[in-house]
Amino acid sequence: MQLALNILGFPCYHGLTLFSNLRDCTLWNAALDAKFFHKGTTFTTADWDRLLGNYSAVADLPAVVFAEDLIAAYPDARVVLVERDIERWYKSFDEGVMQNVWSPVLRLIAKLDWNLVGKLESISGRWTVGWLRANSLEEMRRNARPKYHEHYALVKSITPPDRLLVFKLDEGWSPLCKFLGVEIPDIPFPQVNEGAALAEKIGLIAKRGLWNAF
Repeated sequence: MQLALNILGFPCYHGLTLFSNLRDCTLWNAALDAKFFHKGTTFTTADWDRLLGNYSAVADLPAVVFAEDLIAAYPDARVVLVERDIERWYKSFDEGVMQNVWSPVLRLIAKLDWNLVGKLESISGRWTVGWLRANSLEEMRRNARPKYHEHYALVKSITPPDRLLVFKLDEGWSPLCKFLGVEIPDIPFPQVNEGAALAEKIGLIAKRGLWNAF
């Protein structure tokens, strides 16, 4: 979805964007602290502009945690709700996210390398506890499917119908381009092995963290 939006001319902030924009961690943590832990003040549109102002779209974690905040902050924005088969999503989320969030190796590296891996871990730790209400891998796995349903119901309930597209990736360009008011590009809709891309990125970050610690 991120690649599709980029192709259509809507630069998209994705979870992996954080890996090369570590300065954003401070703002994301401030937003998470205010939303879930009653520390600091709730983000205003000006705060979101400061964090996301160079982008036209957001996708994936941690932005998804702030769905209602962002929908309220940008009342003219369109919302694309990507529906997935829940079991396929769960498998991908477990392998790509949950196991890494609770990986003892990555948590050790985070303690040794606070300036890189530690900053990324601080964000995942906050949204895991605050949004998924999980303090262990077992709790995270138990809460993931209910949170999936809760999130989809929330987005549908708070988004005006004329601003919402419920979209499946295999539908391709046509409904997405019609909804966004842009022409269909003359290239295939992007298909990426997201799990493999994430695993590769995390592996590189872990190696960098170990080198930094050394």
